[in-house]
Amino acid sequence: MKIEIQDLSFKYDGNEVLKNIDLSIDEGTFLGLMGPNGSGKTTLLRTLMTYLKPDRGAILVDSKPVHTLGEREVARLLAVVPQSSPTHFNFTAYEMVMMGRIPHIRNRLAGESKSDGKIVRDAMQRTDTWKFAERTFSSLSGGERQRVIIARALAQHPEIMLLDEPTVYLDIASQFEIMDLLKSLNEDGLTIVAVLHDLNIASRYCNEIALLHNGKLESFGSPEKVFTSANIARIFGIEMIIRHDPLTHAVSAIPRTSSFMAASRETTVHVLCGGGTGGPVLNDLLDVGYSPSAGVVNVLDSDFETARDLRIPVVSEIPFSQISDDSHAENIELVESAKYVIVTDFPVGPGNLRNIEAALHAIERGKTVFILNRDTISERDFVGGRARDLVQRLIDGGAIPLRGRRELMQKLEGADGK
Repeated sequence: MKIEIQDLSFKYDGNEVLKNIDLSIDEGTFLGLMGPNGSGKTTLLRTLMTYLKPDRGAILVDSKPVHTLGEREVARLLAVVPQSSPTHFNFTAYEMVMMGRIPHIRNRLAGESKSDGKIVRDAMQRTDTWKFAERTFSSLSGGERQRVIIARALAQHPEIMLLDEPTVYLDIASQFEIMDLLKSLNEDGLTIVAVLHDLNIASRYCNEIALLHNGKLESFGSPEKVFTSANIARIFGIEMIIRHDPLTHAVSAIPRTSSFMAASRETTVHVLCGGGTGGPVLNDLLDVGYSPSAGVVNVLDSDFETARDLRIPVVSEIPFSQISDDSHAENIELVESAKYVIVTDFPVGPGNLRNIEAALHAIERGKTVFILNRDTISERDFVGGRARDLVQRLIDGGAIPLRGRRELMQKLEGADGK
């Protein structure tokens, strides 16, 4: 059953909260409505729920204008799971779920039927709530209550489930429990539309995202299409690094530190790194305003991914190969243009030995070179002592050995202050 939102607009006290929204939601979709506070996502959900009537436009469900349908007919199409539910009444969990059958009970004087009872039991078993069917709703935990409310929605036998921040008051374990349940219902064919705040949860569970801002639909499509660093920076006002979760392959958004300063010092620092040793250093340098570059790292190295995500110049090499003459020459160019050169504590093999040779070139050019954790070079030397010998030549030539990133930043600050 398809939902079509056509040229939808809505005003609160004369202020246009939704502006010309056009959106098509196919049957079986798990859609996340997202955006900053005040973007209009909750208002859009409430118009879908028929709680609010739009000032202009229409919402069609199976080609029928939803706002022209009767309450009972709407309840057979749409089930609503609110953000929270009152807990002060003494209904049992079973009684709460049975309320979902009201739209289907034709003779309310006759009460529930055996068929209604079976549907309620099936809904509670599906949501793992049958085990506390006789407990009062108020005695349940937050996650248990939310599962009961979802069971009530299922008991309606809806085509579409609408949820307003279904995990907002839950602990981490309960959040994933609820989202796993919703995903399984969606995989069985139920269309789900949910207001969500967590980008990573939305990316993991939704197959489509509608991103709103200032009442307008700014982006719509798959999480990979919508959750770009540019979209997030423009709409949420925060720098995000976009990666893929190695387990689920879902888009993962990692926030940059709030202390980020964009090259405020105009001081260039080249980082010779690899094996994941450069990422934290590059981040530290950016945080205090330096202009870092990196190299040479292969394109499967996390240091390459970090440099690319941070939009830092990086010299790359294809995996499982030695640094080529072209890459080495490019690396030397960055060394020569930098004020400082840092050699991280990367494992040294035949493929990246030329990175240390690039540091020797920096010493010969009179550059200030810092070496991290030189005491561990013997453990990281996989070229028969050649790396150890080159590091000793660096030290003899005036390179400054340091024990870690904190000491590096202190020494760098001191050198840069002179």
